Amino acid sequence: MLARSQSSISQSQSRKFPNSPIPTEDKESPHATGSRDAASEGFIRGRSYNIRIDDQVLLRFSPKNSDSTYYFGDMIGGTLTFFHGGVRRCLEVSVTLETSETINQRFVHPSRKSSLKIKKVQSDHHEVVADLVQSSFLFSIPVDGPMTFSTPYISVQWFLRFEFFTTPKYVDLNRYEHPLLVETREKGDWVLPINVCAPPLRTQHARTEKPLAFGNLFRF
Repeated sequence: MLARSQSSISQSQSRKFPNSPIPTEDKESPHATGSRDAASEGFIRGRSYNIRIDDQVLLRFSPKNSDSTYYFGDMIGGTLTFFHGGVRRCLEVSVTLETSETINQRFVHPSRKSSLKIKKVQSDHHEVVADLVQSSFLFSIPVDGPMTFSTPYISVQWFLRFEFFTTPKYVDLNRYEHPLLVETREKGDWVLPINVCAPPLRTQHARTEKPLAFGNLFRF
């Protein structure tokens, strides 16, 4: 959990990062990407994602696996590279692997009218990063979780949620012995959707296996 007791956060200071930045192939240039609307253009996968707040690249997320599909038991994670030279400094980061179950309002039971969406945190990672240039995390997709699917009645989505606490814009850090002593914080979050599937059936392997010859069991 984030240490909200150390922060002073107002609604005006809480913001969302673009949910679907263009992945960059140039890991040396933090300004190589922009942002797109995920709903209108779909989600684009790549080697890394520059996460911006206003015009500043706050950090870069480089997934361990750039594939869009994972299976139960797979590992999911990556590296976070922080750019502390901008007008804000990232102080804390929280990453959660979550599932979201959404029920179509037309088919929901009356007892669920007020809770059409249920979110569950499968794994979480929290770290103070004010003095770090790079960090990483690694989760395991639980084998007993639901698959990603969608029907006219219900849909289940998996995603990684990144939550950040930063110093306010243009705060003079020279006035403080350490950036974590800055009382006022800005909060933002960024979401990366993923697909989770059941492992494929090994039908080909089953077909090539030789059947057990019971007659051989009784030879002396």
